[in-house]
Amino acid sequence: MKILFLFSLIFLILSSCGIADDTTRNDSPTSGKLTFYFDEGLTSHIENQVYTFQQTYKYADIQLVPSDERKCIEALFNDSCKAIAITRNLSEDELKRFGSKNIYPQTSVVAKDAIAFIVSKNFPDSVISLIQLTELLKGNDSGYVKGKYISIIFDNQNSGSTRQLKDSLVPQYPFGPNCSAVNSTPQLIEAIAANPNAIGVCDYAWLSDKDDTVTKKFLQSVKILAVSRKNNEVSYMPDQSNIATLAYPLCRNICIIRRSAEYSLGKGIETFIAGEKGQLMFLKQGLPPNRQEERLIEVDMTPLK
Repeated sequence: MKILFLFSLIFLILSSCGIADDTTRNDSPTSGKLTFYFDEGLTSHIENQVYTFQQTYKYADIQLVPSDERKCIEALFNDSCKAIAITRNLSEDELKRFGSKNIYPQTSVVAKDAIAFIVSKNFPDSVISLIQLTELLKGNDSGYVKGKYISIIFDNQNSGSTRQLKDSLVPQYPFGPNCSAVNSTPQLIEAIAANPNAIGVCDYAWLSDKDDTVTKKFLQSVKILAVSRKNNEVSYMPDQSNIATLAYPLCRNICIIRRSAEYSLGKGIETFIAGEKGQLMFLKQGLPPNRQEERLIEVDMTPLK
C-alpha cells in the first residue's frame, strides 16, 4: 500500500511539473513560438538581438527567416509570420491592402540605417555623388570613371536597398542594362571583390560592426565609397555619426512590424529590441539606436589643492 501511494505521489509531482512546463510555453511576450522574417541586409543585428532575447527567455522559440523586403511583407500579409524587420514603414497602399482583410499592423522604429556602396580595393575612386549614381542607375555608365564602363550590382533585386534607390533616384526610369543583382550580401561582396569596375549596393548594417569577424573579413576585400549630394560637395561615409545626423545622403529607419496588436511573443521581441538592452546593442554594433538612454554625469567642481 505504501509503495502504491509513493508511485501515485511521484506521478502527481511529474504531472504537475508537466502542466507548469506547458503553461510557460504558451504564447506570451516571453514564451511561445514565433516566425520572424527580416530583410537579409539586417542579418547581423537581428540575429544578435534575437539570440540575446532567447538567452534571457528560455521558453521563447523564434525561427528567423532571412529574406527580401517584398517577401517579408507578403509573409506578414499571408500570415506566414507574425513579425518582420524591414527598413521602412508600410506604404499607404500596403496598409489599405492589410486593412481590407481587417489586419492592422503595428510598427516600431528601432534604429537608423543607410545604404552603402562598396567597391574593390583596386577601384579608381573613393567618392561618388547622388548625381553620378543617378546616371549610373539609368545606364549612363561611361561618365563616372574616364575610360571605364561601370556596372551596378545589387544585393538582391527585391531588397530594401534596391527599392529605395529606385524610388528616390530614378522613379521615372527603369534600371539600365549595366545594373544586375545577386541573391545575398555575401555573394555581393565576393562579386565586387573580383570586379574592379563594379559598384555594389548593400545595407550598411552588414558593415557597421567593425569588431565583428564577418565584417572584418568583408572589409579586407572591399572598401566603402563616401557619398555627396552634388558633384564637388563634401562627401560623407556611412558611419554611426553621419547616419545619426543625417549628413549621409541615403539613410533610412529599421522598423519592426507586427501583424496585430496581440500581447504575444511578437510584442515581446519588439519591446526588447526597442528597449534599453536592444538599443544599446545597436549602439555597440555601430548603428544609431532610435533612442539613447540619458547619461547623468556629476562633475566635482571643487578646486584641486
